[in-house]
Amino acid sequence: MIVLTANTIDFLAAVIQVGSGSIKGKSRILLVQIIQLLMQAVSMLLLGGVTGAVSNALSCYRNYLCYKGRLNFCWKGLLIAASVIMTILLNDQGLFGYLPAAVCTVYILLMNVKDPVKFKLLVTLSLAPWMFYHWILKSYTGAAFDAAAIIMNTITLYAMIKERKTHVESHT
Repeated sequence: MIVLTANTIDFLAAVIQVGSGSIKGKSRILLVQIIQLLMQAVSMLLLGGVTGAVSNALSCYRNYLCYKGRLNFCWKGLLIAASVIMTILLNDQGLFGYLPAAVCTVYILLMNVKDPVKFKLLVTLSLAPWMFYHWILKSYTGAAFDAAAIIMNTITLYAMIKERKTHVESHT
């Protein structure tokens, strides 16, 4: 019953995640991700993915700080340290359990990028490790929708690059 409940919650979060793939604006992406990350944290916790749940909870706060323009070097360091320390303390999944902290660290280090295309690329690339994490946790809906979100984000990213190229060409 717990696996079914967790997968249902993850399914709803995944629908939000895939839908956010069509969003181009960084601030809107961040807000939608907060909702999705909270839901996935609950799902992961139910499935025993404590490090993933902690990472997602920290990611909610990270997104909030970035949305408010307050994600500075100090906050980045604190969030990365919290993610790594909590992972070391709570990890019972071996090497696999460190994956959320690694993804969280890379995302935090790069998320202040102002260019919407580069930010969308970061979001897209960060989904692949989560897809494997979901699969190994038996959150099959999460893994499937991560794959769908990668596809949706890639389509949107392509459109953004094409739009930018057309805009540059029309001004030359």
